[in-house]
Amino acid sequence: MAKKLSIAETLRRTSDQLKRIRKHVANGGHVDQMQEVDALVGLAKEVADRQLAGVESLADENDGSVQDDDDAKD
Repeated sequence: MAKKLSIAETLRRTSDQLKRIRKHVANGGHVDQMQEVDALVGLAKEVADRQLAGVESLADENDGSVQDDDDAKD
């Protein structure tokens, strides 16, 4: 059974695949449809990148020193 990917790795791979899709459409001679592809696939890539940034930001925060709830109240 394959190892389950983290959400960060899944988002990274998704973003990379969306980038490749845009490139294949542009290189495939479908320039006339590139605007539609950019609008849809580009938006999906942007959302994946934003979610990845949020996940990585949370991971960075959790890697720092974390106080107990009792300590944080002081």
